[in-house]
Amino acid sequence: MAALEPFEPFEPFEPFEPLKNMKRLLILLSALTLLSLTSCKKSIQNVLKPDSSGTPYDLYLVMDEALKETALNDTLHAIFEFPMEGTPNGDEYFRVRHLTPENFASQVIRIVANVAIVDIDPTNGEQPVVTLERDPYADHQVIVRMHAKSIESLADYLPQIQEQLRQVFVKNEMNRRIKIITKEHLIKQQDRLMRLQNASLYIPRSMDVTCKPAKDSTFFWCTDNFAAKQSYLVVYSVPYTDPNIFTLEGAVAVRDSVMGANILGSDSTQHMETNRNVVLPEYKALNLGGRYVGELRGMWRMRNGLMAGPFICHIRLDEVNKRVVFAEGFCYAPNDGKRLLIRNLEASLYTLKLPSDQLIPEIEVTLE
Repeated sequence: MAALEPFEPFEPFEPFEPLKNMKRLLILLSALTLLSLTSCKKSIQNVLKPDSSGTPYDLYLVMDEALKETALNDTLHAIFEFPMEGTPNGDEYFRVRHLTPENFASQVIRIVANVAIVDIDPTNGEQPVVTLERDPYADHQVIVRMHAKSIESLADYLPQIQEQLRQVFVKNEMNRRIKIITKEHLIKQQDRLMRLQNASLYIPRSMDVTCKPAKDSTFFWCTDNFAAKQSYLVVYSVPYTDPNIFTLEGAVAVRDSVMGANILGSDSTQHMETNRNVVLPEYKALNLGGRYVGELRGMWRMRNGLMAGPFICHIRLDEVNKRVVFAEGFCYAPNDGKRLLIRNLEASLYTLKLPSDQLIPEIEVTLE
């Protein structure tokens, strides 16, 4: 298999339409990091910076202690602890941790990956302003600064941009994870995927167990097979005959047909299907460096069985081979939260390469 090309920057994977009420939103962009399989093509400044620290999807809220007893603190928690889409028990986007400005000044603490800083000062402008900094103290670090004249004005303003705020930190975490699996992916499974589907995907080293499909010998399927919580990656393709495959109903129909035929339960009456009873599946279009990607997200279940969990699927048109490629991650963890499992699988999906692809782009982090 030919060597993969390096990462390079691209447009936001979920571009935001300009909002009328976003005129006050100040966007500061820094240079994007280029990731390579063989060398780290970074600026001299980033080479000298440490890697960002902190547990994935921990968000550090920096503000004066007195603000913790205000409605603004409640608003910030509601924004960042919002339930993730496609999770059965409403796993939160982030775990929020508090720091005072004095704590954050520590050189050890200030390199955490995800930081939101609140600045309430009567000398600030009449309208709240939100700014974004990339990699100020560490590589793959995002700091969002929120400036306002009063607690009330900031608490009123932030809900208007809450989705942008969440996605800034989600994208940062995606890039952190992609950086890890770029360096530490499983070559054996990657080669097998190339043979079966003529596609490439960075597969975490832990997912070294090969699963056997029930019907299609080209159906790629692997897992980590951990006892308490299990993660799975699958890749399959179908001929491109109908553009409606890039819709919610079309994508779910193909998913249920192929997954149901290849992933069976303990007896002949059990098979994988999309679960519409707990969480309705959602479909949306993503833009990865000018490439159209359909994202299908929801819940799966074993029909006539007890197993169930969340899934995330990326759907791509392979123009060279006139087919549609489905790359999916799903997990099973009946007694644990699903956030980190499904987010790590999602990060792997962003590394999918088809024959027409030259570069795997990094996810751009902006407030737009």
